[in-house]
Amino acid sequence: MSNQLIFQESYLRKLKADVNAGKSLEYYSNKEFVFDKSKILSYPKILRPDGLVDKLIPDNDFESARLLFEAYETLPLMWASDERFWTYLTHVDLFPFVQKRWPRIFENDFRTRDQKAEYILTHWFLESPIQDKLIRHSLAGLWWSVYLSIDEERQNRYELTQVLFRQQDFRTRTLGVYKMARHKNAMKGILEFILENEKLFESGFQEKSRLISKYFNQVGGAINLSFHDKLFFKNELERIDSQIVVN
Repeated sequence: MSNQLIFQESYLRKLKADVNAGKSLEYYSNKEFVFDKSKILSYPKILRPDGLVDKLIPDNDFESARLLFEAYETLPLMWASDERFWTYLTHVDLFPFVQKRWPRIFENDFRTRDQKAEYILTHWFLESPIQDKLIRHSLAGLWWSVYLSIDEERQNRYELTQVLFRQQDFRTRTLGVYKMARHKNAMKGILEFILENEKLFESGFQEKSRLISKYFNQVGGAINLSFHDKLFFKNELERIDSQIVVN
């Protein structure tokens, strides 16, 4: 394995500018993305995994997330929020996977050039390192979803991760976008409660998960949730379980 490569900051901005200007839209439908190899940097502390793109499964987000996380399990959190790193992966190392996972890039149903540019910016670029942008990104969202939910104390360390991937909106638009989701204990406590209360979530899963997220968002306005362990979140939900209903 060789050292991981990333784009230079100035080149990243150029790639974005080219998309916004409509200069490079057709490149994202090509077999490979042609880029300037003089505009990259080597990060010596992270190794570039071999053959990862051939292992990822475009129609199985959980398995792809697990494989991506295992390939970059030692990734420092600073780099896990770095746009240069994720943009290099979407444009070079994992470019074919992103195309297959988001195949609309090959279709001609974009009504305007701006619509196609927005589609590319959404899936090939990381807008910012804030929680909701990270979790919705095509690759960063997969890595962070595993990082936040993996539990080494369980026999199957991905058991809670599987709950998180149960529904796309639950992961990317409900639980994952709240600030408290960046707190691993919060994520694990909520997911463990859902896992142990399957009957409660047999119906209305999306609506009930939204109620949970809104509840802790309100609680977070009064106390600092980052000071609490996993049991606090689980116990809070057990205390209000009768209120987790869909009208």
